[in-house]
Amino acid sequence: MIIVKAKNQIKFSFNGYNFNLKPGQKLLFAEDVFNLLPENLKFQFEKAHSILPPFYKGEDLDGKILFVFAQAAIGDALCMTPALREIKRRYPGCKLWVAISGKARAVLENLSYIDELLPHPSPIKKVVKAHYMIKAVEMVNTSAFDNLNMVQYFLYKFKLYFAENEIPDIIVEETIKKELEPIFEKIRNVTGKKKILLFHYLASSIHRTLPPKLLKEIENLIWDEYVPIICSLPDEDITVEVSLDIYDIRAANLSSLMKNIKYLIAAISLSDAVITADTATLHIAAGLKKPTVLISSAIDPELRCATYPTVIPVRPNYIGKTCKSPCGIHAINEPCPEAKIRYQFYSPCLESIPPKVIYFALKDAELACEKKYPLPEKCPLCEFSDIFNLFEVINQHRIFECPSCGLQFTYPVKAMNYDEAYEKTYEDLLTFGNLAYESYKQIENDENREREKWERVPRFNVILPILSILPKGKLLDIGCGTGNFLLIAKRFGFEVYGIEASKIAIEIGRKNFNLKIAQALSFNKLPEEFKGPYKVVTAFEVIEHVEKPLEFLKGIYELLEENGFALISCPPYFKFENLSLGYRKYKWWFNDYPPHHITRFKPWTLFYALKLAGFREVVIFTEPLLTGTILKGINPKEFELKYKDQSIVIPKEVSTFIILDTLKPLYVNSRFLGNFQYAIGVKGLSELNWEEIIKRAIAYSAVDIMWSDDKI
Repeated sequence: MIIVKAKNQIKFSFNGYNFNLKPGQKLLFAEDVFNLLPENLKFQFEKAHSILPPFYKGEDLDGKILFVFAQAAIGDALCMTPALREIKRRYPGCKLWVAISGKARAVLENLSYIDELLPHPSPIKKVVKAHYMIKAVEMVNTSAFDNLNMVQYFLYKFKLYFAENEIPDIIVEETIKKELEPIFEKIRNVTGKKKILLFHYLASSIHRTLPPKLLKEIENLIWDEYVPIICSLPDEDITVEVSLDIYDIRAANLSSLMKNIKYLIAAISLSDAVITADTATLHIAAGLKKPTVLISSAIDPELRCATYPTVIPVRPNYIGKTCKSPCGIHAINEPCPEAKIRYQFYSPCLESIPPKVIYFALKDAELACEKKYPLPEKCPLCEFSDIFNLFEVINQHRIFECPSCGLQFTYPVKAMNYDEAYEKTYEDLLTFGNLAYESYKQIENDENREREKWERVPRFNVILPILSILPKGKLLDIGCGTGNFLLIAKRFGFEVYGIEASKIAIEIGRKNFNLKIAQALSFNKLPEEFKGPYKVVTAFEVIEHVEKPLEFLKGIYELLEENGFALISCPPYFKFENLSLGYRKYKWWFNDYPPHHITRFKPWTLFYALKLAGFREVVIFTEPLLTGTILKGINPKEFELKYKDQSIVIPKEVSTFIILDTLKPLYVNSRFLGNFQYAIGVKGLSELNWEEIIKRAIAYSAVDIMWSDDKI
């Protein structure tokens, strides 16, 4: 921030306000705003000093004046409203003054909890009357702003941390709404569509703007249900009409009617759904509780919409020559570096998003807006029966979280058909990810080569040291697929059996490797030969597919002989990628959602589940943290290294090597950061030192997978 005073009488218009200053009159600027002044105006000011109110640190504000010094774009101003509202709710006797840019002022006017809106720059004689102030300027590229969701960022700045309501307040001007209503009604009548989709493909920076071609592809998918409209503001792209003509887009272009932000607000209020790359449109649609899809690449969309239950974010899964999404670039005035090396205008990461993914996200947004929907009566694991939190809506399923055991589960519960999984006959989000079933069908003709191939896979490799110390006997692998793990267990001296749901997988395992595999969807349908008892029962990536997980674990317990071992695995909730980037919802390319996965287990949930099933000893761990996993969670950048009067640019490849090499101790020692999560359950007591066994298994596996060239 900077305080300046007028050298002479100055009359000027700036930042949406008119100023008429007397000599010596002082103004408070954000430094970046002051730098926007024309050069001839800058020379009319000189630096000055004044004692500003202390920064607010959570004190009682009743009877006090809080001055919020902001220079916000429209979207930022809207994200600030939950914090402003919450301040007044907690301290009704407080007076709230907010300085804001003229452009964003329109969305804060008439909010009952703001006592006075001030211009930016703000007159010092007014500012010094406040008891406390909040600095909400010069935010971009600060750690808090870049890593916190926007609403949460302002709650953090206001020392509130949580709000009763964390969606923006939006005021719809009724006169403008009535002006636009006949036009919207005419669009419905002419097209015969009952619903209107507002599509805002423009963003404040080129690299975040959606390719118009994408609208055409989405339009073809939604046309039976929606008629799309374009509503761009006057200061946005003037080539909208040209883009619509080039791609033969049928959307109605209402941009000429959007005189200012209040018209866009009215248009969104009259629409039935929204797809947007623009964050101001996002915050308005969220505040009006419209089904909304946010398409974002440069900035992780969770940082913009994590507190909005009616918004589904879509992010690309893109790795290019210069970057991977999200690149973290806030604003530039030219195409992104990746686009430039490919000699194109629009960002390649945005072009990589399949239009059908956006369509499916729209259907999820519609589902998220439903007010009445079926609620679970009890947790399928611990049988807790009360209120369950809705965690997310994805792939036309709702996922709830149990407040007792932490299990996340879909409701209504319905497992998928696994013959369909092998044949890829489904038509939903699963179409766009790799379910791995195709790779199971691509087998080696030689049994030893097939076994060695799977022993190199980290989720099996980490088990090899464990298999070496388990007592030998009969082993049953549940969900054995084509028998890959059975071949491994057979080498370690176990008498192997397998059960599988898919007929295709069973035929491959029997025909090619002469394995004993039975088809069964429940334990009570096992053939007599397969009923045990077993020394070891394994179930790798199976429990997340079953509708009754506790019943499943109890069934495993019954199949074991006394002092027998269960070894199960599932996707980990807290793997490195999730810890580094936060648990990112709606990761449509990883398939950790229904109907493929119908439950999600946290480490303590998995531990608790085996205890509930009767296991006396339970151990939880993951496969090793591997370099590939780390690169999914971080995005190394090139940087400039300065020493004395010399500098050198360290390229991305070198910084990546430095990071990965420095983290070597984690590879051999991390207990819970890997890509697959395991539980060992003992029916009785084993007298084994599990801490040492797991420690060595992870270390051996890390060395074996990542430094195999060292082997002779």
